[in-house]
Amino acid sequence: MEGSSRTLSYTIRFVGLLGSHALGSNPRFMATAVDLGRELVRRKVRLTYGGGNVGLQGAVASTVFTNGGLVRGFIPGYIATRGVYGPTYGVEHTVSSNYYKYFEMNHAVEAFIILPGGVDTMEGLFTLISWAFEGLHNRPIGLLNIDGYFNSLIKFLDDAVRQNFMASSQRKLFISSFFVGELLDKLEFAKAFPTFGTNYDEFANPGGLDLELHL
Repeated sequence: MEGSSRTLSYTIRFVGLLGSHALGSNPRFMATAVDLGRELVRRKVRLTYGGGNVGLQGAVASTVFTNGGLVRGFIPGYIATRGVYGPTYGVEHTVSSNYYKYFEMNHAVEAFIILPGGVDTMEGLFTLISWAFEGLHNRPIGLLNIDGYFNSLIKFLDDAVRQNFMASSQRKLFISSFFVGELLDKLEFAKAFPTFGTNYDEFANPGGLDLELHL
């Protein structure tokens, strides 16, 4: 497996996905989204996402659905009626607003995965961050850091801890990796050992090999 030397037994059964309804300019975004969908199917992980069939979210949902995986989409009714994002894969649930989309997803999943995206994606991510800060959830949040897209965000989170605007226990909810498989393993580890999130590297790489990417 890229980026790690050990794997966990699969205990996460439902993940929530946040990401763009556009594809972005980097072809690796789309390719990695498809890889994520395939790996979710391989691990028998069910998917909840923001509905529609376009963009990075659509690529993951399409891959899961067409390969026999279970998919649920939560989408605001005013967006669904306009057909902006096209038909939803799997079962579609309409909600009154984005806030309730995140609310319903939060109750349905055991972990979140964040793909590259713009304002809408950041709205959802920071909603989850604020809810964690308020103690409303403790689900691990995985940033799929394709080509370092989230590097600036990760620095922001680390700076927030250093400046005493975020507790280190809250920071541990936010996990990142360049690799699909490693990110899912980290989420499994965080779910199994919620108080030891920072020790995943010791678990995955007990020999201390240099696995750092120099991108």
